[in-house]
Amino acid sequence: MGTNTGINYRRDFEEYLEILMKGIRKKKRSILNVFREWDRVVFPNSDSSIMSGGGHDQNMSSGLKTALDMLEADEAEEEVQDELQD
Repeated sequence: MGTNTGINYRRDFEEYLEILMKGIRKKKRSILNVFREWDRVVFPNSDSSIMSGGGHDQNMSSGLKTALDMLEADEAEEEVQDELQD
């Protein structure tokens, strides 16, 4: 739970994940469009898209490596908040 906001991030995460997973299973257009957009931005030139039926094999795809590198380079929320307070 967020100490300042009181937001239950774990519950929100679980709810969002349920919506996404159910949307994929039922092939709902709105959810599939979310994944298409993520694939377009995060995994350009990659065949490991959930939309193409590609999965994660034993070797990390270049798209996944790029996404994880981008995530690693991203600032944590606390770091951003600290900068705003300075």
